[in-house]
Amino acid sequence: MSDGTRTVFDISVPVSPDLCVWPGDPRIDVRPASRVSEGDSANVSRIALSSHTGTHVDAPWHFVDDGKRLEEIPPERWIGPCLVVGIDESVARITPVELEAAHIPPGTTKVLFKTANSHLWHTGGALDFAHGFVGLVPEAAQWVVDHGVELVGIDYLSIEPFQEPGHKTHLILLRNEILILEGLNLKDVEPGAYELVCLPLRLTVGDGAPARAVLIKDA
Repeated sequence: MSDGTRTVFDISVPVSPDLCVWPGDPRIDVRPASRVSEGDSANVSRIALSSHTGTHVDAPWHFVDDGKRLEEIPPERWIGPCLVVGIDESVARITPVELEAAHIPPGTTKVLFKTANSHLWHTGGALDFAHGFVGLVPEAAQWVVDHGVELVGIDYLSIEPFQEPGHKTHLILLRNEILILEGLNLKDVEPGAYELVCLPLRLTVGDGAPARAVLIKDA
């Protein structure tokens, strides 16, 4: 969406019962609670889903039992200048080699990775979980820590490759209070500098929450 002075990219995936979920997580369930067509005064729906459904955030407590919970993270940490880094579609696992090649400017605090994953939302992946999605290996997570990045995001349901032993990528990031944004759709976003606005639901459960995320590009 553009108003002539800026363009807003909605990088959230639509939440519906057709959206894939992490293996073992509950499926998204949307049922009518009341309907005008049935004589009720308003249309209201009952929704059941995991706190890590679709486009969502991970707070440190997700993997670190003494880590900060979502409620302890100020909302401004999810908002600010952001760099979208394009990773070649031939790359299956993001390593420090790809991060060095990306020439991320010093001082960059928020980085989103656009990978081959973004095509999954348009090729049946919205329904079927794709086990071979692209993620960061632990060494890449440590690179992120060492270079002062404070938030990372990726265009599928996890920042780390599927069944990565020991969840080391998550642990390295979250133990260092690096926020994680997962389940993005970056298919129509070109690599470059943007303003990120990410607003996770204010859930007191603490481990994470679905979010609406947009990127803003000035004309």
